[in-house]
Amino acid sequence: MLSLEAAHYDSRQDRAGTDFSVPNSQTRRLGGYQLQPWEDFSLTLQYYAERMHDYPAYRAALPPGFPLERRWSHSVSARATQLFLHQTLRLSVYASYSASYGDYFVNPELRYSFSDRVWGALGANAFGGKPWGQFGQLARDDNIYVQLRYEF
Repeated sequence: MLSLEAAHYDSRQDRAGTDFSVPNSQTRRLGGYQLQPWEDFSLTLQYYAERMHDYPAYRAALPPGFPLERRWSHSVSARATQLFLHQTLRLSVYASYSASYGDYFVNPELRYSFSDRVWGALGANAFGGKPWGQFGQLARDDNIYVQLRYEF
């Protein structure tokens, strides 16, 4: 299955793009592809891009010493999911990589459904890359989690 999305973010507070504290208008694009190469396994791939409008005005208004955002921002992500034991056990790995900032996020998870209403999960969140990126700034916040949920 192929999916495509596009959006325009309108920065009404600063349409000229001259106020560095207000994000400039952007065009955003998302493309995704999902496939099921074999039974109980799915793979989803996504590509996301943002283009900042009025980039010269943004650069001119940015005070010295502030990190420079890029005109184009690109990231890719993937999720692989395998189901076992009559679909009661799910092994899933999600990974996202920002090509623009060189940082990443990885989330492996093992989830078991005890019943239709109760499930538990064991997973981790791992961040890395350069410290000024969305995920790189969280590099010291890696964690492991346990979750038990009752749904009604």
